[in-house]
Amino acid sequence: MTFADKLWTGLKSAVVPVDRHALARAATERAAAVLPPGERVVAGHPIEAGEQLPEPPRQFRHQAFAAQRTAGDRLVDGMGRAERGLHRLNPVNAVVDRFDDRHHRDTPQLSGGWQSLAGQLAAALRPRCSFRYLSVLLVTEQHLHVVRVRLAGNRREPMAGAPAVEHAWRAERRQAAWVRNRTDVRHGTHEAGFTDGSRVTFAFTVGGYGPVVDTFPRRLRHTDPLT
Repeated sequence: MTFADKLWTGLKSAVVPVDRHALARAATERAAAVLPPGERVVAGHPIEAGEQLPEPPRQFRHQAFAAQRTAGDRLVDGMGRAERGLHRLNPVNAVVDRFDDRHHRDTPQLSGGWQSLAGQLAAALRPRCSFRYLSVLLVTEQHLHVVRVRLAGNRREPMAGAPAVEHAWRAERRQAAWVRNRTDVRHGTHEAGFTDGSRVTFAFTVGGYGPVVDTFPRRLRHTDPLT
């Protein structure tokens, strides 16, 4: 390959955007491969936390891809835990934190608290993570799953190599009560309600999510009442 050919290839890769639909399909396939035997995927699509979904409290915000982190990353984590421990030892901080945990659990984007089904899903979509990844919502005949697929460092070929995959959340399909289209917030945004009365917003990252939405027992518009 001549220098001119290499230059053109580099310029083309910088200008031509990544095929997000192809990336979504590849990530969904890779996510499905880690499900337990016997779980047949009915539908799946990448999702992300709703635009204004709050960050989980420290005790509910888990580390994503912990096994992939370097010694330096773990040192930083240890320093952070020590700092949080010292923060808790201050009686004033402890009182303020308990007040925040008790009185600020529900928001327009999350209702039911962080221990509810919706709260667990919200926490799965807002982990601590220093890697690029996609969260994929998979619907099987029995369950809803969220699986994280780590992306490669090469932004032109994000699925190159063998990125890590990890299971992040699961609920039984019968626990999903309804899904509501929230295009009034942003295109692709939806709100899911569960049988424990909790609800949470999330967003599909690219079009083609209709088959996932169709798996919910009730499908609502943003103008429809929840009762």
